[in-house]
Amino acid sequence: MDKNKIDILENVPVKKAILKLALPTMLAMAMQMIYNLTDTYFIGQTGDLNLVAAISLASPLIMMFQAAGNIFASGTSCYISQKLGAKEYYEAKKSNSVAFYSAIIIGIVFTFIFLLFQNSILQLIGTSDSTILPTSQYLIVMTVFCIFPILNVTLAGLIRSEGATDKAMKGMVIGIVLNIILDPLFILVFNMGSSGAAWATIIGNLFSVCYFILHFISKNSMLSINIKDFKPSKKIYGETFKIGIPAALSSIVMSISFILVNVIAVTYGDYVVAGNGIQMRVNSMVVMLVIGLAQGYQPFAGYCYGARKFDRLKQGFKTTILYGTLVSLFFTIIFLLYGDSIIRLFINDDLTVEAGTQILKAFTWCVPFFGVQFTVMVTFQATGKAIKAMMISLGRQCIIYLPLLFILNSAFGFKGFIFAQPIADITTTFIAFLLSLSFIKEMNQKHVNEQILVFN
Repeated sequence: MDKNKIDILENVPVKKAILKLALPTMLAMAMQMIYNLTDTYFIGQTGDLNLVAAISLASPLIMMFQAAGNIFASGTSCYISQKLGAKEYYEAKKSNSVAFYSAIIIGIVFTFIFLLFQNSILQLIGTSDSTILPTSQYLIVMTVFCIFPILNVTLAGLIRSEGATDKAMKGMVIGIVLNIILDPLFILVFNMGSSGAAWATIIGNLFSVCYFILHFISKNSMLSINIKDFKPSKKIYGETFKIGIPAALSSIVMSISFILVNVIAVTYGDYVVAGNGIQMRVNSMVVMLVIGLAQGYQPFAGYCYGARKFDRLKQGFKTTILYGTLVSLFFTIIFLLYGDSIIRLFINDDLTVEAGTQILKAFTWCVPFFGVQFTVMVTFQATGKAIKAMMISLGRQCIIYLPLLFILNSAFGFKGFIFAQPIADITTTFIAFLLSLSFIKEMNQKHVNEQILVFN
């Protein structure tokens, strides 16, 4: 880690440091958001409602790849940040190599599982006679080459662990821009349909991974992907899984939730599946930007915790919540005022637009609370408090959401279906707020103890 990166984590004023770390990550997330919207837009321009629904139906499995990458992007990266803060550089180097090769192995396993159980999986995720073919065409390409999406997530997180959020951003942007260029070419010019969208995604991820690998083999990084440094240990895997498994479990549970949502949505019609898929891409604008902010703050939190700079960590925590809340409030206004117009940009089908708009505006009720929710969750991940992080991540997608989804849908029909998520998010944020009070108290006490030690 070069002196400039250490200076940002250790000495630059907190508000400025958070912005320096978070802006590249938020920009990368903004590019990912643009890709998500562009991908959906070009699929929508085919005029085929089934293609739009197919991409939505496939999304839960794609999230499984992201979950696999997040085991290391969250778990190992938090451990690396702590080791760098404690000046244990060789342990950080080994951990990075272990994460890299472990992610490759997981990708190979995923490929074989899908190829063996393809038909059963397609039935499980809620495909209909109209959507099973385009969903299958999309997923075959994505799963055969799933190593690249998994490595993309993994390596971006590992690079952020050493404070190089600008490098992580550049790598993601390279892949996303290429993806955006290839989408209209493959989908509209070559008429490749859903498989065209998948090929554009895989090629974009491949180029991102190549950029990240070049970073790690250059002299600009003190971390390693050299096979000689692949030295797995109980300590490395233990610390990785302590944070990474809850983070991945969150994505897995979210994936399962989306499958169940699609299974329920299809009972209202394929247009509801399509409308919900579009609004999910739209609401990802705020979700991804706030998560990008929190991910930029993550190495700051991990470093300060490892370096025992507890007062600085507390200041960064409060600053990130403030920034995240301001971003959330901005999108709340946009969604309330222009939600229907935004949905109609993607498809000109009245039933689909109406369904997507209703779901989006219901979702908007929970948007102002995202700054608190995601900052608290990432803080607990960065400081090794896996149970508390898991309580928040699982609360909004499993413990609270899934029971509400079935209860409210059964009791109130479509209205209950669309309001289950915002109610779950608001409840989860309240829990996160209560947990954050104990965290602030703990940081205050640790800061006092450190001052006493320095004085003595």
